[in-house]
Amino acid sequence: MELKDLAPLLLQRERESSDVDVELLTNTLRGGHAANVHRKDAEAAISRHLVLSKREAAFQNHTQRYESALEKTYHYVKLIQSSKVGSDAQQIMYDVIGEKLPIQVHRSMFIPTLENQADDEQQAHWLPLATSYRILGAYAQTELGHGSNVQGLETTALYDKEKQEFVITSPTLTSRKWWPGGLGKTATHAVVHAQLRIDGEHKGVQAFIVPLRSLRDHRPLPGVEVGDIGPKVGFNSLDNGYAVFHNVRVPRRNMLMRYAKVLPDGTFIKPPSSKLVYLTMTQIRAYLILKLGFALGAATTITTRFSAVRVQGRKVADNGHTLTNESPVLDYQNQQHALLPLVALSYAATFAGRSMVDMHDKVLALVTSGQSDFAAQSAQLHAISSGLKGWLADRVNDGIEHCRRLCGGHGFLQSSNLAHIFAENVGSCTYEGTADVLVQQHARYLLKELSGIAKAQNEGLVGFLSRSDYHSNPMLRCSANNASDFGSFKVLVEAFEVHIREQRECVYDADD
Repeated sequence: MELKDLAPLLLQRERESSDVDVELLTNTLRGGHAANVHRKDAEAAISRHLVLSKREAAFQNHTQRYESALEKTYHYVKLIQSSKVGSDAQQIMYDVIGEKLPIQVHRSMFIPTLENQADDEQQAHWLPLATSYRILGAYAQTELGHGSNVQGLETTALYDKEKQEFVITSPTLTSRKWWPGGLGKTATHAVVHAQLRIDGEHKGVQAFIVPLRSLRDHRPLPGVEVGDIGPKVGFNSLDNGYAVFHNVRVPRRNMLMRYAKVLPDGTFIKPPSSKLVYLTMTQIRAYLILKLGFALGAATTITTRFSAVRVQGRKVADNGHTLTNESPVLDYQNQQHALLPLVALSYAATFAGRSMVDMHDKVLALVTSGQSDFAAQSAQLHAISSGLKGWLADRVNDGIEHCRRLCGGHGFLQSSNLAHIFAENVGSCTYEGTADVLVQQHARYLLKELSGIAKAQNEGLVGFLSRSDYHSNPMLRCSANNASDFGSFKVLVEAFEVHIREQRECVYDADD
């Protein structure tokens, strides 16, 4: 029997021996039956499209990939506008294309920033332009010299009261905006984060809409210097770029003013919380956690299927089939030991991502409705998203690389898609904060909360630690007696609580 016939039969055998309700699981992962039907329809629409279905990236350099992605961008926008599909279907179609397009940041950061931080009048002006793709936006926060330290940004915005304009300036080499996707060649506008100064007084980092290129011929506007920063490890279909501003003037109303405001006479109205400027960043982290789950899910799916059809080594026991005299790699315990925890992590990351998105949406609702407890809820969201993003990004990308190795030499081929998945996701270990920075932010929040519990001031997210048995019972143990006990959700929660108690004691011992 030829191998091309054997592989599908081996895969079919594995599927038939499973007791998993595939339809139920798929619907759960995709947000319900209707959402899964929409996903399949979107996949069919993309697969039929002559341009959007192309898979040529492995044979292209950075310039070629960008040009190909521009072509796909044109056809993607044309498709969603002609079919008049909603935002959910647009997102599904975008994901099915299988690579990032130059409008990635426009969709994921520029538009959400307008939705979150522009006031009603500004949204009425800018959002129709952005959602119809008549303007294309970048999110220009990161600079050559500053990333996670947002308060250290050097770009300045000086308010000219006489002309009611802001003067945007890059005063140093390290103040140039560096890395924003779409900035290199695509974007016509950018949300630029800069230090606001009024009458010589520093008013903190604020966000401004700055035109970059002419809407007539796409040339850089006077005072704007922009360019592509070149090939990267991944995202080579994107034009990550730099921008330098030489006394670029924008109208007063180009500052996003849902929260902080500058009146015509230069009066500065503080936002309810200084943390509101980070709303978009927190939203990106929440959705990133969800995307990490799907990325690892794709890698483990490829690896599991490969392991089921790759046979190696003579059978040492009767495994119930006579298709081959060799054992599928999936039957080996060492393969299972390496692969199955990664499958589990992909599910955990996906559901954690869903929870984070829900939490973000609830906090955003509190902010927009002006409720007083949004600051505490926002702090919780920031702490959880920081810890999860920092922890998951490293482990997911390590897992994707491990999947490549589990596929042997075949995993080293671009056609396995594992190298592409890794290259397109490994940047998540860096952007929106590295693990060593984010875990410290997470730890500071936990220590503050623990201190509040000790003083009986609050409970917060870690309020369960205030239960007396966590303080008085050093012999507290998980009740599991054997491996099968961990199939109980109650036992799993209990195990985590015991572990957290021990970690808490370590922190207190170190503090003493």
